Amino acid sequence: MKKFTLFFTLVILSFASHSLSAQTAYVGGSLNAVYYRSFQLKTHFFGGYEFNDKWAIGGGLGLDLAASNRNSAADGFVGAYVRFTPWHNDVLYTDIKWRTEALIGNGIEGADVGLCGSLRFRVSEHIDIFTDFMSLGARYSGGDFYPLIGVLSDGCSLGVHYRF
Repeated sequence: MKKFTLFFTLVILSFASHSLSAQTAYVGGSLNAVYYRSFQLKTHFFGGYEFNDKWAIGGGLGLDLAASNRNSAADGFVGAYVRFTPWHNDVLYTDIKWRTEALIGNGIEGADVGLCGSLRFRVSEHIDIFTDFMSLGARYSGGDFYPLIGVLSDGCSLGVHYRF
């Protein structure tokens, strides 16, 4: 329940901040498809706040579905990120995200921490389409650390976010 309360608090604060001129709130989601020993489908829903054209923060919830020949499983996560945009023009944005996520199954089962590159395409004044790529980080789960590198960690993703 705390996870949902935190997420909705971020969304409400984002709506309240809309009146500030250069700053804006946004919401969105993405869909990731990964195949590494089994097929995984990941859905992410998030909200955030852009301070200016370089910096943004956000938080989100996700659901990870995994299917193999023998079984299937559903897990989730709750996380936060900081986004930095080193370069952009009127249509294309390059982003670097620092992500921290708590993995949730039967309680908190681990955590992911790392960097991720992203390309965003400005479709209109309010809508951006993005794809994440080249993740670099680590996962702590079951008392062990695992590297998260490139397409093996995030696979192919496509997302959209709406700026208010």
